[in-house]
Amino acid sequence: MEMFLIQKAQEQIGKLANEVIDFKNLFSNKTERGRLGEEYLEDLVSDTMSKQHYKFQYTFENGSRVDCLLTLGSSDQSIPIDSKFSWENYKKMHEEKDEQIKKSLAKSFREDIEKHIKDISERYIITGETAPLALMFVASEGVFRDIAKHPENFIKKAREKNVVIVSPDTIFGFLRTYRLLIQNREMYMLSGIIQKQVAALDEDVARLSKRITDADIKHSQISELFRQARTSVEKIQKHTSKIAELDLEEKKIKETETEDRDSNKLN
Repeated sequence: MEMFLIQKAQEQIGKLANEVIDFKNLFSNKTERGRLGEEYLEDLVSDTMSKQHYKFQYTFENGSRVDCLLTLGSSDQSIPIDSKFSWENYKKMHEEKDEQIKKSLAKSFREDIEKHIKDISERYIITGETAPLALMFVASEGVFRDIAKHPENFIKKAREKNVVIVSPDTIFGFLRTYRLLIQNREMYMLSGIIQKQVAALDEDVARLSKRITDADIKHSQISELFRQARTSVEKIQKHTSKIAELDLEEKKIKETETEDRDSNKLN
């Protein structure tokens, strides 16, 4: 039993060792490392934003392709985000023991960051296609901390070029704020549509009210005409009755005259 448990533990240790080696190889491979940063960025954006408000691997008219483009509405409000891992010289700099070599690596790391900022500013901030702002996403919190506390003050230098450097932690707050802006904008647009519909409804109600009033007036007029018509009919009926009564009187007179004549003859 103990031998079995030891064997299982050795297998798990061997598996873990292979995973560590694979992870190390991943970070040693610049292409894979860059892909990891892009995928991390995509996960953060897709978990926070609605699909209609972002595009991955977006190509601009100048041929530059950015890892992500946040779309607020019009093109001049879109914000590009590009992932920059900056891992290789950072790792060597922290592992190196020789101070001279360490200084040289620190210089290379500084140059890497400056180049990333310059590239993002020049390639992805495009008048008419984006907002005058871009984000540089650093997928490693360790690298970001080194950038943030660097004596060169890269955060300030980047902002001077309209680039904001963000990490996985800080980009989340930015994305949430951006999402709130989008929601407020959509609510404003919807409120405008509702106001227009309410105004149109008010016009229709006013029009309906006028038509009902007009119909009521016409109904009253028609009712008056019917009343007058009934009065006329009643008068006509009175006239015809009188005429009928006159006919009866004439018949009675004639009958009386006839009887008188007949009586006289007999006498």
